[in-house]
Order: sequence, then C-alpha cells, then structure tokens
Amino acid sequence: MSDQYFTKRVLSFPSQDLREPEQTLRDDYSTNQAADLWGIWQGVFGLAANQLIVISAHSESGDGFKPFDDCEVEAVWVLKATARPQSTAPLTRAGVYVFRDFWLPFEHVAEAVELSSAAWKTFEGAEAYSAEPMGLFAPAQTLPDSQECVLHLLTWYPDFTSWETSREPDPSAMQRFIARRELTRSTRAVATRLLSPS
Repeated sequence: MSDQYFTKRVLSFPSQDLREPEQTLRDDYSTNQAADLWGIWQGVFGLAANQLIVISAHSESGDGFKPFDDCEVEAVWVLKATARPQSTAPLTRAGVYVFRDFWLPFEHVAEAVELSSAAWKTFEGAEAYSAEPMGLFAPAQTLPDSQECVLHLLTWYPDFTSWETSREPDPSAMQRFIARRELTRSTRAVATRLLSPS
C-alpha cells in the first residue's frame, strides 16, 4: 500500500440531523473516480453533534472531494497508512471507534509506529476485552525532523466496557504505550460510531 493515500476530514453541518449530509457524501463518493469512501463516523463524545469524520482512500495525492451546500470543512489531513490498514476495503463492523491523535516531532513517527505495532501483539489478543487497531496514519508529506505533526490512530472496540478495560493492558503492551507517550507532546481522543449505509 505504499502508493495509497487516505484523507481524513472533520465536516460541520447546520443541523444535528446528519442523515441527509451522510447520504450526500455516500452519493458523491459513489461517483467519485478518484477515491473510495473508507468510512463515515458520528461522534459519541469529543465531536460536536453537527459534525462527521470522513476518511477516503485514494491512489493520487488528492481525493477529488468538493464541499457541497451547507458543508464546512473544519480540518483536513492527507495521510499515508503505516502498520495499518493493510487494505482499503471500507470498514463495516459495528461498535465504538476511538480516534486518538498524537502530536509529536516528525522524527519520532517511525519509532511511535514501531512501538504501537509491538504493543498490539499482546494488546489485541487479551482475554479481558476486545480491541483492534484499524488504522495508524502518518502525514503523507515528508516534514523536517523537528517539525511537529499528528499521528492518527483509529481503534475498534465492541463497546465502552472493552474500551475501559483496555486502559490497563498487559505489562508488555503498557510499557510500549508509555514509551510512545514519552515521544509525544499531547494526545486527544474522540469516541465515535461508524455509520452504515442505509
């Protein structure tokens, strides 16, 4: 997937009723020759009630997205997958999806990815909870080493009970997560639910 890009956007709309914007997005991507829709998420907490997170997958650096009436683009990141995902197939599984962003110098991105991948070997095989990291994305553009950037993680949980239990993973995973945290200036988490096609 070395030539694969992903674009993540936070979009705002005039109303909390997001059914019509969601359908418009699906219709637009169904006719978009430049990109496929990887997923649309609505917030549970941490995202405004009139906002959606949308991620597209595309082989060129641009995904051809054009904002439509009453659609405001609040934020946009052009990204490349690191350890995950290994496929651009749209996500479909119900559950809780937690977006976690890490602010860190670009020179630490590769190390943060390595620590994450190593931690996942035991983190996602735990008996006490279910969890699966779905994507870990870095900036598509190469940046100066010391420049701060955002690493984007998306993790699936069947429910909030699993999410809460996973806050205390096995010692091996915890050690690597602590090391990853030490590379970062700050993090932010947003809990969402994946919207399925109607």
